[in-house]
Order: sequence, then C-alpha cells, then structure tokens
Amino acid sequence: MIALIAGPTKPPRFAQGLGLPYLAAVLEKAGFAAKICDLYPASPDTDDPVVLDERLADAIAREQPDIIGMTIHTPEFRPRVRLAKMLRERLPRTLLVAGGHHPSAEPIHLLRNSDFDVCVIGEGEYSLLEIARGVAVGRKERDADWLRDIRGIAFKQGNRIVRTQPRPSVAELDSLPLLAHRLLGLEHYAAHPNLGIRSTGIISYRGCPRRCAFCLNPQGRRLRMRNPALVVEEMAWVAKEFGVRGFNNYDNLFGLNRRHALAVCEEIIRRGLDVVWDSWTAGDLVDAELANKMKLAGCVRVGFGAENGDDQVLLNTQRGFTSAQHQAGIDALRTAGLPVEVYLMIGLPGESAASVRRTIEFAKRCKADGIALGAYRPYPGTAIWEHPERYAVRIVHGPDFEAYVETASLSRAAIFDSVREAEAELSHCVAKVGILRCDRYAWE
Repeated sequence: MIALIAGPTKPPRFAQGLGLPYLAAVLEKAGFAAKICDLYPASPDTDDPVVLDERLADAIAREQPDIIGMTIHTPEFRPRVRLAKMLRERLPRTLLVAGGHHPSAEPIHLLRNSDFDVCVIGEGEYSLLEIARGVAVGRKERDADWLRDIRGIAFKQGNRIVRTQPRPSVAELDSLPLLAHRLLGLEHYAAHPNLGIRSTGIISYRGCPRRCAFCLNPQGRRLRMRNPALVVEEMAWVAKEFGVRGFNNYDNLFGLNRRHALAVCEEIIRRGLDVVWDSWTAGDLVDAELANKMKLAGCVRVGFGAENGDDQVLLNTQRGFTSAQHQAGIDALRTAGLPVEVYLMIGLPGESAASVRRTIEFAKRCKADGIALGAYRPYPGTAIWEHPERYAVRIVHGPDFEAYVETASLSRAAIFDSVREAEAELSHCVAKVGILRCDRYAWE
C-alpha cells in the first residue's frame, strides 16, 4: 500500500489540492492500493501540531505502507520534516518520497536534511508509479542503484545525492485517469467558504507560459489542455456519484487560452449541468463574452491576481499585465455579475511609498467585492530568490527557508506598516478587506 500525505488538517476539511488525487488515480489504475491521508485522526482534546503529527504517524504505521509520498510546500518545510522523522522511527524500511513545490526547488537540501529517501521533481504521477513498480518487485533497498533508471527524481545513495535526468511533463492530460475523488472522503467535507456547498478540485489545463519572477512553476511553460468535454464529464460524474456540485477550478489563469475556456463553459451550458464553481484569473484574459459564459455556466466567484497597482512594479516582476488590463478584466467580470476578490502584494521589486499609494488607489477604484493584502514572501526556485540582485531587492534568510524581502526604498518594517495602513484605509471603502499573509518569524 502507498500512503499519500498532504496538509494535513484537523477535521472537517473543505478543500484538497489535485496532486494526491491524481497520484492515487494513476497508482490505482496500475493495480496499486493507495490511501490519501489529508486529515489528522479525530483529536478533540488537542490542537498541538506535534501531538497531531504523532497520532497521524501512529495511524499510518498501523497500515504498514511500502511507500509514503508527502507533498511539501515551503512554508510547511519544518512540520513536514518533523512528520517524516516520526514516520521513519515507526517504519524504518518504508520508502519516504517527497513531492510538490519545495522538493522540486530544493531536492538536494531536503534529502541532506531530512529522513526522506527520494524527491520527485516536477509532475510526479509517472515517477512515483515507476518507484512503486520497483518496490513491488522487491527493490526495497532505499539507497539502491535501481532508482537511477527513474527520470525526474533525486535520491540518497550512501553519502551521495544522485539526481536523475529530467522527466518530461505529461504531454496528453486526457491520458490520465479521473481523479481518485472517492479517496478524499468527500462525504465528510464541510461547505467550501467560497461556494457555500461541498466542493472538490478540477483543472482544465496544466502549465503556464508566463514568467512571473515571484512564481514557481513546476508544471513547465508549455500549455497542455484537457478536452473540454472530458472536463465537464468529470464534473457530471462527481455530481452524480458523490452528490458534490461544487468545484474549485485550479487552473493557473482561467482564460489563458480564451477559446478553450469558452469551450469548457459552453459544454457546461449545453449539458445543463447544475454545478457551481470558482476560478482564478488576472489581466484582461476574461472579456465580456467569456465572463457572461462563466456566469451562465455556474461560476460564482473569481479570485483575481492583480498583485500590484503600479505598472513599473508589475513590469519589474515580469507579470505580463498592466493595471489597466487588470481593470478591464475586473470590469468584465463584475458587469457579468461575478463577485471578484482581488489579491495584492506589497514589497515586490521596485516597491516604494509612491507605488504603495498607487496600489491603494487601484484597490479603491477597481470596485472589487473583496481585497486580500499580503507582504511579499520570496520562495526558493523563483527568479527573485535565485537572483535578487537582478531585481534590486535584499533577501534576508532565516532557518527552514523562512525569508523576507526589502526593496531599495522600503525596509521590512515599512512593508509591514504599509500593509496595515492599506488595510485600514481600504476598510472604509471596500466591503471585504483582509490580510492574507504577513509572515513574522521568531528570529527577526
């Protein structure tokens, strides 16, 4: 059996990413048993994360899995390393495999500083499948040479770290099986806060050709699209099989390929499918026609990654949009009757008191239904992290990949003050304003 871990969170859960359900679906199609572990065992007596990890490790150890796959995002680095140590103590012969954004960006560091045996780099479905096949035929030595034949991984071999040849991204997404929705325990999900009903994730494409300097894109720059009819067929099947009518569309930017996005909406409308969904977009990717089709197809909320209201800051970060393009997209969505929540970051390259003021003025005039503010945090694998000097920023590094940025004009304290002042000012003129992320660290 292969145990797959993401999160995890205390019950109830209202959302799950797509990584584990895709991994599980590919494994099951090949004849392997898989289990998704995205919830802690019921623990009404405690919220202590260490105790919760101990109980989860105990529960997984009772299953005696041959392989444990764990998704890791950079903010979760230390807790996931801690959980891996607990699992290794209980399961000394089980292969521990890490995947997700952080192992894709920092595989060598993770292997040298944790109990993980293997890191999967990039899309992981077929790399994990090949690992599973190797273990199934008796190749259980964690540092054995057999792992060299698997593309797209890094692994420990004695005191060395071996990185294999890159694995190409999945070229034909329609060749992948339907997500393993039944392993998510959808019947126990709480209503999603954006939709008001239970929901699950879905995508219509992978990849992104844009080169935003603050973004890590392990799916690659080549856009690979699913057949719109198959996307909608999956939605219909989930609604019928599980009684779940809500969907979180995790496309990087809905409308990135306008014709494809229209086709998805038109297929939902043609079938008369009774579903509701949300999505993400930016710039002027969504025009009046597409916005109206989204509304008719059941879209009820759009997250909008404007990131900043200053055109020079957007240019510095290679965002690929101007504030005017963002405004055009927001206008199209709101005219169609779609609620829009705009996401803005303060502290990007080139940020100054003047650019912060332009961002606040943009937030006032864009007429969004909600504004989510944050202080920019740099992540490994992104262009800014790798080459801060090119972007005229200073990155201050702490332990466990904690880090913050200072620009030529704004100190750390000034960036935090700007976020708080923006929240206070905007709360008088925008219905919903909140601070999404302002990471403070114990070592500051």
